[in-house]
Amino acid sequence: MTQTMSDRPHRRGGNREAGWTLLELMVVCGLFSVLGAIAVPQYSALAMQMRVSSASTQLLSDLSWAREMSMRTGVPHYLDVDSTRSGVNYRVRRTAVPGLVQATTDPVVRSALLGTRLAGVRFALNGATADPYGGAVSGPTPGRVVFDARGLPSSSGAFFLASDDGLVAKAISVTGAGRVRVWTRSGGGWK
Repeated sequence: MTQTMSDRPHRRGGNREAGWTLLELMVVCGLFSVLGAIAVPQYSALAMQMRVSSASTQLLSDLSWAREMSMRTGVPHYLDVDSTRSGVNYRVRRTAVPGLVQATTDPVVRSALLGTRLAGVRFALNGATADPYGGAVSGPTPGRVVFDARGLPSSSGAFFLASDDGLVAKAISVTGAGRVRVWTRSGGGWK
């Protein structure tokens, strides 16, 4: 059986093999470079926002837990900020002697060393001069918040968290009634 010209596969350009040309590869690489230049800063900003949110959620959880444990056990619990390390680091302690807070000897019941896990997040005012309720602030932490057996704090105040670049800020407030809430800085205020 013989093949005619119309039965044979056609080849254009002689012996050319299928594949990508150098020009096509350069165009694709250029497109990926442009997309990467757009996506990387967006991802970095989102990652920082997520780290600040994670730290504020952890702090909210631990403050609520300390309050709950104070009411459940009848023994005061408090949050002690570790200022010797950079980042967001603190301990939840239980008073060994009821009515007497001794931060050096009271047992640690929870420890949060978030500075190593959540790089770029720290206790900072980030330009805030007032807490979410309008009260004046003097520092990024209200000092020691001790919850008594009824779950009431020794003082109200707010813990301020911010990213190192200053673009993301949150406040975790503790009211006089013991309510703990997270606030996000938006413009010049809190929401």
